[in-house]
Amino acid sequence: MKINSTLQKGIKNKSLWLGLILLSLAMLSVAWFYQYVLDEPPCVLCIHFRLLFIVTIFFSIIGLLSRNTKLGNIISAFGVLASFSFMAERAYQTLGTERRFINSECSFGLNFPDWIAVDKWFPSFFEPLTSCGYTPEILFGVTMAEALMVFTVVMTLFSLWVFILSLLRKA
Repeated sequence: MKINSTLQKGIKNKSLWLGLILLSLAMLSVAWFYQYVLDEPPCVLCIHFRLLFIVTIFFSIIGLLSRNTKLGNIISAFGVLASFSFMAERAYQTLGTERRFINSECSFGLNFPDWIAVDKWFPSFFEPLTSCGYTPEILFGVTMAEALMVFTVVMTLFSLWVFILSLLRKA
């Protein structure tokens, strides 16, 4: 049980929450790199990923600031778990659209309400510029959709573990 006690300490440690913030910022930087350096325009599903990484940052900041309280850990761990779970669903949708085992239409509009019209407020980062169905190759023939599927499943499982530890945490 030494691993669990180490992880119990880990959810109180700022390294976990800072790591999630840095990971999310790195993924957003990769998105910018692909869009502006490699000239790969984002689709609606890509924009959903960007927004979910921002949600992950938000809940990680909550975790960082309230890491010494059980309720703070539960809220932040649940938020991160929900964010990565939604990302896994979006990754499955992206992979299914790319591989054609999901027949999906992908519009150019986010169709968000006016109170969250991020595509209008920050079009340079949140405006979908292409339709879904293709993701670029990242490395060794692995496409972005395939990499995101693996990444989000791993992160969802990790987040589930952190959430369970936050529930089991002693005050």
